[in-house]
Amino acid sequence: MADLIRDHDWSSTPLGGVEDWSEGLLSSVNLMLACAFPSLVFWGEELVQLYNDAFIPLLSERHPSGLGQKAEECWSDAWQIVGPNLRRVMDDRETVYHQNAIVPIIRDGRLQDIRWTYSYSPIFGSGGDVLGVLVICQDITREVDAAQDLKESETRASRILQSIGDAVIVTDPETRITQMNSVAEQLIGWKIGEAKGELLANVFQIVNETTRQPVESPADKVRSTGSVVGLANHTVLISKDGRDIPIDDSGAPILDERGVLNGIVLVFRDIEERRAAERERDRLTERLTQVLGTTTDAIVAVDRNWVMTYLNPKATELYASDRQILGQNIWEAFPDAVYEGSPYVEHYYRTMNERVSGGFDAYYPAPLNLWLHIDVYPTPEGIVTFSRDVTDEKSAREALKSNSEQAERQLAEIETVYRTAPIGLALFDTQDFRYLRLNDRQAEFFGLKPEQVVGRTLTEMAPIKGLKELFEQVLAGQPVVNFPLEGELATRPGEHRYWTVSYFPVFGADGTVQAISAASLEITHQKKAELALMQSEKLAVVGRLASSIAHEINNPLESVTNLLYLAERCDDMTETRTYVQTAERELRRVSVIVNQTLRFHKQSSSPQEISGDQLIDSIVSMFQSRIVNYGIRVEERKRIAPAVRCFEGEIRQVLSNLVSNAIDAMQPLGGGRLLLRSRVGREWNTERPGLVITVADTGSGMSTSVATRIFEPFYTTKGISGTGLGLWVSSEIVLRHRGTLRFRTSERYGRSGTVFSLFLPFDAVTR
Repeated sequence: MADLIRDHDWSSTPLGGVEDWSEGLLSSVNLMLACAFPSLVFWGEELVQLYNDAFIPLLSERHPSGLGQKAEECWSDAWQIVGPNLRRVMDDRETVYHQNAIVPIIRDGRLQDIRWTYSYSPIFGSGGDVLGVLVICQDITREVDAAQDLKESETRASRILQSIGDAVIVTDPETRITQMNSVAEQLIGWKIGEAKGELLANVFQIVNETTRQPVESPADKVRSTGSVVGLANHTVLISKDGRDIPIDDSGAPILDERGVLNGIVLVFRDIEERRAAERERDRLTERLTQVLGTTTDAIVAVDRNWVMTYLNPKATELYASDRQILGQNIWEAFPDAVYEGSPYVEHYYRTMNERVSGGFDAYYPAPLNLWLHIDVYPTPEGIVTFSRDVTDEKSAREALKSNSEQAERQLAEIETVYRTAPIGLALFDTQDFRYLRLNDRQAEFFGLKPEQVVGRTLTEMAPIKGLKELFEQVLAGQPVVNFPLEGELATRPGEHRYWTVSYFPVFGADGTVQAISAASLEITHQKKAELALMQSEKLAVVGRLASSIAHEINNPLESVTNLLYLAERCDDMTETRTYVQTAERELRRVSVIVNQTLRFHKQSSSPQEISGDQLIDSIVSMFQSRIVNYGIRVEERKRIAPAVRCFEGEIRQVLSNLVSNAIDAMQPLGGGRLLLRSRVGREWNTERPGLVITVADTGSGMSTSVATRIFEPFYTTKGISGTGLGLWVSSEIVLRHRGTLRFRTSERYGRSGTVFSLFLPFDAVTR
């Protein structure tokens, strides 16, 4: 085309001679000629056409006449498409691009729809004007037609594939799935959209039906052998949803024209019905064999000549463990079965001759030494006997009879124990908590007989606050063990009584609560004794304080005596007044000590509000002399806190015990530090707000063995000077106030001591 362009007479065209062409035109033409893609240039307003060698096949009969022609002349048959595209480039200065566009042109003497992919680009001059159009295009008609033919071929092949009744999967040489029909989708549980591109082994999972071990993929066999292969028997396909599908299949290679592996086709089918029939046959055979082989009966078949023709394993074990009897005459093999009145002879002959079934128990002597139960049935060939050893059964029946008698005796004993037990026992229903049963001791609580209580409700007999809620807790499946209970019974009003109770759910076979059992122990006498002990301990605490209080009172009284003596002999009224005022202060001190002692001893009948500071001050004043005499330094840290509602005297008793014990712990050491602190805090396990009072000492501390027992009643480390009731009573008081009493102790040298922490909720007592 370069030669043709150089030799062309351009003077007859709007472009003029080549020697007159502009640099822009020459550059554009040279670029077009050098391009490997089919290209042409339309130049100037007349759009004169120039093209390269690659464009010649696209021109067909328009070459070479199309060189130097105006675009509208050369492409008149397609100008309705070409013209607007060129005008957009020239006028709008835009690049026009179309892919797979149909442009009808005359080729080979007829109008044809030619598919083009083309780009029209403006060629700009130095001034920015559009001088021409560069066209790069490609005739893709053949490629499109070929793709369409391939698509139609694939569609036809797909229809054929879908019409096959067996499942078909097609893979590439690397066993990646490319196609499969709907039957295959149904069996493997994968859609082609999911499976396409997946390795066959990931989608087509097959195992041995018996061993469940993976089976080699038929596609892998085809790759290794290059020939058609089939699956082994008893192969199971595991579908995507986990179903087991028995299949058989074959795999075949897809070879190209050179014999090279181009893919693999796998054909398989569901043989569930066939395998089900085979399994049913095998199952029946196996079941019959198992029944005959595992039954506990010894089965013997005898023909009409009394010859034994079959023995199952149990019969062989029972009758022929040390000899061969199969094929022998039954009467010769078991001669001891033949005697006058023998049930063997009677029933065997009746069944053989009269075809009547029968059964009997009989003893066979040595070498068997067994009691046997034998059932005999007629068969077309003779008779069959079912025997089993009932020696143990006969012994068991005898033992059962003996055990039954013993069980009846034991039941009577248990009933006696139940009715006469020293604790109350009862059984309630789950609807209204009615008494279903109760023993004599439980009935005695009400002063009634058991039959007078059965059928009555819990709340009717014991209207005690919180009791019904306890039963509802047990009904929810939560036992209540050793719960303290107190109140009055409906049949004995005015008697305040105490019990320790345990309630348990009685579960049925289905796991639901069918009833509620109760065990009650009345501890009214013990409780009254404990209250007496507490009162005794309180008096003992007061007694122990007596010497300290006497000393505290004696000192100011001596001062008063001396001051009055001096005032009596003094003539100066000012000095006398000073003596009298000092004596008055000492008497007020005595009054405070006496008042604190009275408040400690006297128990109010109703709770009072008091602050932690007041509680601490009252206790310190009563132990002031011991504190001074033992060289103990008191450190108080009192923070303003809300008052706690409590029985003041009881809490003073607790603090008195703690402070007294702290002083005793420091006495052997010749003094120490007594730390008393009050603050607002929260209970460690419930987060309830309340008052926290800490009593700490720098004494010798407690050993582990002592620390584990300090709250036991009557346990003391003070010898005859201690009662062992102080901390036990203190813990009971704190428990009644819904508080906690905790401690830490250490015997470590230089860090010894004990810290007690008393927590009281602000509403410790609400009654």
